Amino acid sequence: MKIRDAVPADAPAACEVLRRSIIELCAADHHNDPAILDRWLANKTPEIVASWIAKPGNSVLVAAEGDVILAVGSVTDEGEVTLNYVSPDARFRGVSRAMIAALETRAGERGNERCTLLSTDTARRFYRSIGYTEDGPPKGKFGTTGSYPMSKRLTVIRLEQVLEALPVGFDALRAEARAEGYRFVERLAGDWASGELRFDRPGEVLLAAYAGNKLAAIGGLTLDPVLPATLRVRRFYVRERDRRSGIGRRLATALLERAAQAGRPVTVNAASGSARFWEILGFVSDQRDGHTHSLRPDPKPDRN
Repeated sequence: MKIRDAVPADAPAACEVLRRSIIELCAADHHNDPAILDRWLANKTPEIVASWIAKPGNSVLVAAEGDVILAVGSVTDEGEVTLNYVSPDARFRGVSRAMIAALETRAGERGNERCTLLSTDTARRFYRSIGYTEDGPPKGKFGTTGSYPMSKRLTVIRLEQVLEALPVGFDALRAEARAEGYRFVERLAGDWASGELRFDRPGEVLLAAYAGNKLAAIGGLTLDPVLPATLRVRRFYVRERDRRSGIGRRLATALLERAAQAGRPVTVNAASGSARFWEILGFVSDQRDGHTHSLRPDPKPDRN
């Protein structure tokens, strides 16, 4: 699965996802009331969705698996999330969580410190679980009893390439990883000190992710030790307090974007319990040659 900017050609399929998600997944809001559904679906047409995609100051994103659109999201340059709908065929796969993380990232890139939205009754519990709080009584949009105004303060995420020395705060991150039983961060420290692994060959990179001014995560790409012309995600660790905040996804996405620009496949040996995280990013199970998952570069979408 990839989350990318929508293009005009996506409008019909994106519209279908919006309509199916509302009709099939939001019954707690519309209660199958024809009048409510008519109002809610009135602006969910391919032509109107295409106008949202083209609208200045607005980012429409799609989560796609090959040619299939799994979810549609939208956020304004002011940080208002106006769409976040998942296909009924993609429920319980972490797609909605990945989409809202991508929307929050886009809002942060536009200089916003908060995201705002109106939540349905259906999604209210989900948004609470990821840090949104309610800001007032429901608005009753489209004649529903929901549309709860909610907001969330965004974590300012900063990525820096590690070049000369391991980053400030690495010792604390290293100790936390060791306490959790993750020895690969210890190996990173040893390999860096010895010069055995410095992430400095063509295509390699080591990135540090900061939440504010505190080191939250680290991870890199190296040449795959077995497969030619392939990169491997190595030494990827997110501190426990920063998990489920979008930092891990931001770091992983930055690494994968570098690989995609070079048109190179990527492998990862997913740690216990992390397979779903990598699969949401598009990796598929591929147990061989010392890795658990692999990702092939996608062809660039037709933007004409």
